[in-house]
Parts: sequence; C-alpha cells; structure tokens
Amino acid sequence: MPQDSELEKAVLGGLLLENSAINEIAHFLKPEAFYADFNRDVYSTIMQMYSEGDKIDMLTVCERFRKAGYKYDNLIYLISKLTDNIGSVSHIERHALILHQLMIARKMIVICNIAESKSFDISIDISDTVEETLKEIENVTSCLSFGKETVSIGDAAKESVKRYEKRKILSSKGERTGIDTGITKLNINTNGGWKPGQLIILAARPAMGKSALMVHFAKMAALSGTHAMIFSLEMEAQSLANRIIMSRAEINQYDFSTGRLSYYEEQSYYRVVDGLKVVPITIDDTPNISIQQINIRALNEQRKGRCGIIFIDYLQLIDMRHANKTYNREQEVSQTSRAAKIMAKELGVPVVLLSQLSRNVEGRADKLPLLSDLRESGAIEQDADIVLFIHRPEYYSDDAIKGEGSIILAKQRDGATGSIKFMYNHSLTRISGEYDDPSKPLPF
Repeated sequence: MPQDSELEKAVLGGLLLENSAINEIAHFLKPEAFYADFNRDVYSTIMQMYSEGDKIDMLTVCERFRKAGYKYDNLIYLISKLTDNIGSVSHIERHALILHQLMIARKMIVICNIAESKSFDISIDISDTVEETLKEIENVTSCLSFGKETVSIGDAAKESVKRYEKRKILSSKGERTGIDTGITKLNINTNGGWKPGQLIILAARPAMGKSALMVHFAKMAALSGTHAMIFSLEMEAQSLANRIIMSRAEINQYDFSTGRLSYYEEQSYYRVVDGLKVVPITIDDTPNISIQQINIRALNEQRKGRCGIIFIDYLQLIDMRHANKTYNREQEVSQTSRAAKIMAKELGVPVVLLSQLSRNVEGRADKLPLLSDLRESGAIEQDADIVLFIHRPEYYSDDAIKGEGSIILAKQRDGATGSIKFMYNHSLTRISGEYDDPSKPLPF
C-alpha cells in the first residue's frame, strides 16, 4: 500500500517539538492517514489532547498514552526517536498533505480491488456493484475538501432566528450588536459596528492616517470588551503604545519625545500608562510575517481568549512568497487577500486589513479615492465585506478645514455606502466622529 514512514515520523516529531504546529494540520489530517499502527496511535493521542486544550510534548503524550491503555515496550524511547533529525516544522503542512493524499490513494485501491472482485463474480448484479462503488468513491471525494459541511436552507434559517434573538436581547439592554468602531456614525452605517467573519479593508495613500485610525479602532474595540490583536508589520509595539498613550494623555508630543514633560503632563502620562495594563490589546510586531503565520498566531491567542478582532498593518508588507514560483505580484496579493477573508470566517472574528492605494488618486482634481485605486489587485475589492478609504483635504490644500477628514464607505455587502466625517488633532493621535466628544472620559 502507498505509505511513507519517514514522513509520518517527521510530522509527529514536528508536533512534539512545536506545540502550535498542530493548528496547521488538525483541520484535515486524520489518524487514519498514518499507516504504521504506532504512529497512528501517537497521532490519535495528540489529537485527543489538542481537542481538550492540553499541552503537547513528549512527556505529556507518554503519560496520556499510558492512561489510554496502549501497550508498547520502551514507550519513551520510541516517542523520543520521532524527534530525531527534525530541524524545523516549516514544512509540516506540506508533509501532512502528502500523508493525506497517500491515505486517499489507499482508500481508492481498496475500493477498486473490491469492485474488481465483485465484477468477476457473475452472481452479483453489476448495477449493484457500480452503485456501491460510486457511493464509496463519493465518500472518498469528501476527503478532498477540508471545508465546512453543507448546510440545508432550513438549518440556515434556524441559525438566522437564533442570531436575531441574540441581537434582540442586546438591543433591549441598549447594547451594540457589533464591535464598537469608536465613531458613532460609522457604527450606524455599518449596522452596529464590526461583525464576526467580516474582512474590512482600510485603505489610503501614505500619510493619510491609516495606522492612526487603526489604533483608534483597536482601542475602542478593547474598551468595549473585545480583545484586539494587532499585527504591526511597519511599526514597533512601542510606537503603537505611544500613540495610544498620547490619544488619552494631555501631553505635548514634542516634549514627550525629548523627555521634557512638565510635572502635570508626567502625572497624566503615568496615569494613562497605569490604566493600559488592563486594556485587552495584544501586539505582534514581527516583520515580514506571512498570512499563514498570522492565522496560526491568532488561532493560538483565540484559544486563550485573547483574539476577538484582528488588525493587520498592512497588506503590502505581508510576506507573500508563494510555493508557486510563477505567481506575479498581483496573484500573490490576491492569494493573501483571499487568505485573510478565509481567516476571518474560520476564526469567526472581524479582520481589519490596512492597504495602500495607487498613485492614481494624486492625479485627480478632487483627490478622492475609488475602488479601482486598490493597489496591485482587484481581488481585494472582491474579497472585502467592507472597504473604507481615508481622505484628508488639508493634506492637499491649505484652504481646507484643519483637523477634519472623511472616512469613505466605498463598499459594504450588507449596507449602504457613503461618507462619514471625523475629527483629529495635529499629530493624529486623537480621533473622534463628527458628533462625538473627544474629551469623553474613558476607563484609563
């Protein structure tokens, strides 16, 4: 039968060495993909531990193995041998896919052998043999898809009622049905804020304030009780923290940067810093990270209850090197954009993905961005549930009103589009909606 014992050992060894590696393969690799009995039993144990949220390493797997009643001599030695010659787990998904394909090949061989045997038996009606074989092949075909099972319209309708009843309860309590954006009119136009599974694109030309608005969204989401996770590929965690601090503390940015804060400014600064200790925001400032790595890290944080909304700053800085070397830049961006949407659906959280706009905006008299300006790929527009543009007239004209900009809601799958005014200070550290009070007290 088709098999690869070395690949089986490599996958198991990788899982024992890197606890988070299971997140890459658990959704498709089944114990039956392992041909050797011992390897299959080890993987079954690991999967059981994963489903229960237990830590996976050699000692814990050995202990669980014994409790499960498996009888193997020299157990610790056998399991420790699995980690021999494992230098990296970077290819574990590819190795697991090969094992999955080998499993399907074995299933097909068994089906075809049975069909051949029955076909030689003239006492069996050939139409029955064909029908049974087709059913078995259909079952194997389901192994080729790693996604969710199909849902009847009736079940979908029941889920609709369940979600409506939940929104009704929230509404009766005066609570928001989505995650707070921190801008009242944007909450209204998006029917209550950000929703689970949405991919929100926040795009603008450089220096328009993408990162500043992202920080504002993350801060307000956290203050409304949703744990925000920021993947900052451009700025360090320290810089993001400074932005949040200065959005609340009444301090001069220049004096803060040069270490010349007054006594009262320092008191305000320390008070805000102290309050930030309990604000649920997690920052990952790893540069040159791939969308797959972002997915894995977000999943790990979600399992700990620390990922209710994801912010990625920004799309064009994501590592898009693809296994298919023939892909051009547009295809790479399309793949990454699609992966971000899939991540939002699978994790069940909103994903706010920042993106650059092309230079075409600069060539227009009004400088207003359009969906066609989304840089390097039209797939971004297709994948997004919501597309937001930032427009600050004062950047282009000295006659424009200072501190006033627009958030252009250019696309929304489940709602209307339009323009929303927002206000900001000179350093873009404090942002508010047109009718919101920027001095409104917050918990820190």
